[in-house]
Amino acid sequence: MKEVTIILRPKMYFKTKEALDEAGFSALSVQEVIGRGKKPVQYDFDNEVVAHRLVAKRMITMFVRDGDVDSLVKTIVETNKTSHAGDGKIFVSPVKDAVRIRTGERGDEAVL
Repeated sequence: MKEVTIILRPKMYFKTKEALDEAGFSALSVQEVIGRGKKPVQYDFDNEVVAHRLVAKRMITMFVRDGDVDSLVKTIVETNKTSHAGDGKIFVSPVKDAVRIRTGERGDEAVL
């Protein structure tokens, strides 16, 4: 099992959620976060360029079977890629175990 953390533009959240649903990925957690990548994002306010250190983002956390990671990543990239800075990041981490408190189920069955 893997934990997949996706950080993306807030305006792309609903489009991404719809694409994930269509691809069969419906279980997720979402947080509103602020952050930045390598480059500060620049905005043009009244002909003055202002570089903000932190910008609003959405962070989606999902737990998926090992065999579903490539399909999930492909769906996210296809939905969010604009080829501009700020498109987002995807982090994939191993999950050692999970336990469903209500039933005591462990591993994939506890989450998926």
